[in-house]
Amino acid sequence: MGRKRLEKPSSESLNLTMSRMLVPEYILANFDIYGAQEFPDSWVIELREKEGRIPSELCDCQEFVFDGYCNPTETLSHSFSLKPIYLKAYRRRYKRAGEDKHYSNDYDLSLKGVKMVPSMGIFLKEED
Repeated sequence: MGRKRLEKPSSESLNLTMSRMLVPEYILANFDIYGAQEFPDSWVIELREKEGRIPSELCDCQEFVFDGYCNPTETLSHSFSLKPIYLKAYRRRYKRAGEDKHYSNDYDLSLKGVKMVPSMGIFLKEED
């Protein structure tokens, strides 16, 4: 007799669960987590746009190339262990082969006029 032994979750399962705790699911739909850094006064989670998210302007174009990343967008997600967590999102940048004009996708990662995820902004507005 005795208690049934609990199975330890896989590292992949645990990482996925923790990712969803720290980064809103609507962001994880378009971005992958590439790293996390702890600073004395904050945490920063680095996100990069998933491959294959081609801007609509280039969908009909056969020849386009990946041309690095746009400047990152940094938004406040929430606080954890008394430190704010910032999400630093890099969108992919593309261009047509032989041209210089760049194209990228736009995402609503924060509330207008406030650099924080919508759920955090709505929570703070309700507190007012």
